[in-house]
Amino acid sequence: MADFDEEDSISLLELGSEAERRVWSDEEEKLDPEDFKQRFKKSVVLDQVRGVVRKYGEDGISASVVADMLDISTETARTHLNTLCSLREVYKQKKNKQLHLYYPNGRPLHGLGTRRIEANDGDLILELQLAQGKNEGLYFHVKEKRFSLLEGERTEGAIMFPLDKLDEFFNELDSLASEVDQE
Repeated sequence: MADFDEEDSISLLELGSEAERRVWSDEEEKLDPEDFKQRFKKSVVLDQVRGVVRKYGEDGISASVVADMLDISTETARTHLNTLCSLREVYKQKKNKQLHLYYPNGRPLHGLGTRRIEANDGDLILELQLAQGKNEGLYFHVKEKRFSLLEGERTEGAIMFPLDKLDEFFNELDSLASEVDQE
């Protein structure tokens, strides 16, 4: 271990620091202690809501259940759940006219339904999925898979496009096919 020589050392004061810089300038408004208290309380409740969804939301959890668990109002729970949705930590799905269930977000897409097309004696598989993504947008996710006895099913490639671009997608495919046929 090296010897510490006090004569060669430099104090933090000699190095300079930001300590003399003011925290608030005269022009800036100082943070009101009551405002700080409210922000802190909201932050704590948001973290508690996040924890409840992570722990109990795998199969979906409603705002009213979160509210009951944390002893807060349903509206407060819904506000925090929507904040978590905007941060993409949670996603929600509508179950009926009035009920939304919230789930912890561990994936960029959440499948709503899947279909399979098997061709060439089952060695080529197209897996079609309608999925919900960012801002509750709907997307088609198409995976090309191959099957072999040795390796089983394996994904060869995939494409994803928004549901609202479906007509445009098919029009472009038709246009491309027509161009190729003419050559």
